Amino acid sequence: MSEVDITDAVLAELRSAADIVEVIGEHTKLKKAGRAWKGLCPFHKERTPSFHVDRSKGLYHCFGCGVGGDVIHFVRQIDRMDFPEAVESLAARFHVTIPVRASRGPRDDRREKLYEALAAAQRFYAAELAKPGNRAARYLTERNVTPEMARRLSLGYAPDSWEALGRALTPAFPEGLLIEAGLLQPRAEGKGSYDRFRDRLIFVVRDERGRPVGFGGRALSPDAEPKYLNSPESPVFSKKRLLYGLSEAREAIRRQERVVLVEGYFDHLALLSAGIDETVASMGTALTEEQAARLYRLCPRVTLCYDSDSAGRAATRGALQHLLAQGFEARVARLADGEDPHDSLRREGAARLAERIEQAEDSLTWLIEEARLQESELSSAERAARIEAILEVLAAIPDAIVRHQECRRLSQRVAVPLDVLWDKIKPKAPAYGSPRPPAPVGTSRNTSVLSPSGLPAAERRLLQVLLTHADYNPLILRTLKDEYLTHPVAIRLVKAYREGGVRSEVVDFQRQIAHLTEEERILVSGIALEEAPAPNPKGVERLLADLETKYLERESAQIQQAIDRAETAGAEELADLIRRKQEISKQKTAISRAQRGKGKELGD
Repeated sequence: MSEVDITDAVLAELRSAADIVEVIGEHTKLKKAGRAWKGLCPFHKERTPSFHVDRSKGLYHCFGCGVGGDVIHFVRQIDRMDFPEAVESLAARFHVTIPVRASRGPRDDRREKLYEALAAAQRFYAAELAKPGNRAARYLTERNVTPEMARRLSLGYAPDSWEALGRALTPAFPEGLLIEAGLLQPRAEGKGSYDRFRDRLIFVVRDERGRPVGFGGRALSPDAEPKYLNSPESPVFSKKRLLYGLSEAREAIRRQERVVLVEGYFDHLALLSAGIDETVASMGTALTEEQAARLYRLCPRVTLCYDSDSAGRAATRGALQHLLAQGFEARVARLADGEDPHDSLRREGAARLAERIEQAEDSLTWLIEEARLQESELSSAERAARIEAILEVLAAIPDAIVRHQECRRLSQRVAVPLDVLWDKIKPKAPAYGSPRPPAPVGTSRNTSVLSPSGLPAAERRLLQVLLTHADYNPLILRTLKDEYLTHPVAIRLVKAYREGGVRSEVVDFQRQIAHLTEEERILVSGIALEEAPAPNPKGVERLLADLETKYLERESAQIQQAIDRAETAGAEELADLIRRKQEISKQKTAISRAQRGKGKELGD
């Protein structure tokens, strides 16, 4: 990362340019609900949307787990970036220029260099594929892959050479960096390195921002092993979290309200050729829990289209367990026996492959048919074992009601009493006195962020008026004294308002929360996005009077304690204390008379 100068002016421009709905919409499906947008929280697992986004305020908040902030904080949380990385990422996306400081610091950002090296490698591989007469181009022709599709997927060719890529990139990038990026392989004897991908058709693996982070190479020689070679794990490439084609499929997934999941690169290419643009691939390995969770944040409906051989069917079962565990509505497309999606495309054509996707069976129907319970020579024990295997998959469903409904359907299809089946997969009640398992951070049991302890209703309402109705700010800040407040978060936020000179009738929420603590930022986003009645002048005056009255009551109680001590000790200041308590009583009476009839609800 370059030594950039992230000034307040740059941040203001970035917050104005960055569309928070667009950014968050890439990670969870949002639907318009009044002035706000709502969806499933991308930070914790839920079935009912509690995640709110307000474009005009530039804020998000989950009323389920308590996370909240502005677009910069969202990128930091979702992509695990530090503040400068998130700012630079958003600036690049929304074309905001960040000036570079005159003197650069000594630290070179290695992560950014990795991205640059991988992008340079992608350009090298693409240029090699474009050269006439290479083996990868001939292979694509043999498999009926059009040049247009090859360009769309940024396919490339790693030439049959031990040093071609290394020679091309080492003038600009050090050898150690290219090894860390997974582009070069260190020699066993410890001296030098060689190209990791050689004589292979290259597929580009991108992150959610569309940046190359790794590659998959399909061997072109019949005796080359392995048939498919992927980049190794690196600071930017995590195979268990990434899905091939996801950055390009996002818009189609939103539009079609489903995702189609395949196993490999050519399967992905086949479905794109059939017009199924909402397709992603798990890069030839078993679907992981992290990949399933990432997909669920985008769309809760998935269709599996895996190979129809025994290995593909086993992979389908494993994938279904992860998908059902996330709460997906899952379906499975059937291909001809022994075929993969690309075989189907070449033999039956694009229209028939697309038709197979549309005719996909629901997950339970597929599991029952796959179990082949009707085989005549099946023994009772074998039949029971196959039903148990179906129940093992259904047991992954987290919602007990959905699990019971699927169990009922299974009972009807296999002629086994419901209570017999349900007894095997019903949720187990915890043993009496057993400790509750710890809740992950960001869930509804994270009470420290959900409800800042002891924030009085009047102080919360005051912050709400300050945050959402800036035209009352002059009245509040002129009338309110710091000692009227009791909660430390309320005191710090009001202090920030005073020091920041907030007077504008247009509330700049992002500027307000820029320098707050985590607790303060969560509180601000929650208060700003929760539904509440609009204030009026009389109600605000009554709110301020209520805060002053409560302060006077606290002071009166303290003075009474001092009077009690003074009476016991015979202190001389007793008369002054009594006089002050009488003054407080008069002040409370005056406030009560002044506010009589100015509204009965806080902030009305």
